[in-house]
Amino acid sequence: MEHVFFKPWVGRNYENGGIFNKKLLVLGESHYCGGCNQCGLKYGKECEEFTKDTVINYLNGVKGNWTPTYRKFERSLVNEYTTNERSKEIWNSLAFFNFLQVDMVNPRKGGIPEEYEEGRVAFLEVLNELQPDLVIVWGINRLYENLPGKECGWMDGAEFKVDNYSIPNGYYQLNSGKKTKVIAVYHPSSGYSWDWWYKAISVQLQLK
Repeated sequence: MEHVFFKPWVGRNYENGGIFNKKLLVLGESHYCGGCNQCGLKYGKECEEFTKDTVINYLNGVKGNWTPTYRKFERSLVNEYTTNERSKEIWNSLAFFNFLQVDMVNPRKGGIPEEYEEGRVAFLEVLNELQPDLVIVWGINRLYENLPGKECGWMDGAEFKVDNYSIPNGYYQLNSGKKTKVIAVYHPSSGYSWDWWYKAISVQLQLK
């Protein structure tokens, strides 16, 4: 994956589907480290394990302003309040990747067009490397709208509604010929009702 700077977290049970019986890739938008703003392939490899280290820190009980995001999202996968042991089961059953390959200095800040273009190339490499069955995108507007398009194997999905609300979805045709389903959810950092989103995610984990 030559265009990937922030290497994805891949749980030890990802390949066999873990507790979901499906290869699940979770797609975040970016890291907000507030650091030097000198990351990415053009600068060097000092922080390439940042995504992996963030998940490891979370599972080891390290607290940060990002931990409620992880907690709310994991609960929307299993529809229950989660213990630390349950969290480990969940995160070891999935892969997690952040789309933008440079950090954002401020929370809720988006990238520039060139950074999204770099992210599209990196994301496609991760898709073809990990061959997920389902991708869950954190962000219905900005991130979902910046995903690679039809020229990269994208196909719009059939209308999918939960409680009369349409869930954005589609498929990627991977280089292997596999079709990977994609759905978008609200970003779990705010305004995210995990029990409601479970209704959408649980259907897609069965790929119905």
